Amino acid sequence: MSTLQESLRHFLAVEGVRTAALIDVATGMIVRSVGKPDPDLAATAACVADEARAARNALGAGHPAGDLVEITAVTGSRLQLSKVLPGPPGEGLLLFVDLERAKSNVGLASLRIGQLAPAVLA
Repeated sequence: MSTLQESLRHFLAVEGVRTAALIDVATGMIVRSVGKPDPDLAATAACVADEARAARNALGAGHPAGDLVEITAVTGSRLQLSKVLPGPPGEGLLLFVDLERAKSNVGLASLRIGQLAPAVLA
């Protein structure tokens, strides 16, 4: 098992996590994922990458890409957290985590995922 896959598996221990994936912001492609199989994950990854690019564009040219830290989407049944991982300028990776809302607390999930995120690219 790869180190990347192993580091993503740690997110499955967070209460309510269904899936964790590493997404290339530029292409919307999934680099690696773990968890419950989701036939919509590829489409979701593309949409999340679009959201990250749109948010960065909205910040304007005067703001470094590092200003965008997290994108959170909440629906009736799901909680989706996307953490921007640090990397070289012009490149970007998102850590996408899909949780069951009934089993999760947005604040605690964000905190725990933020604590685990640095190990993904270590």
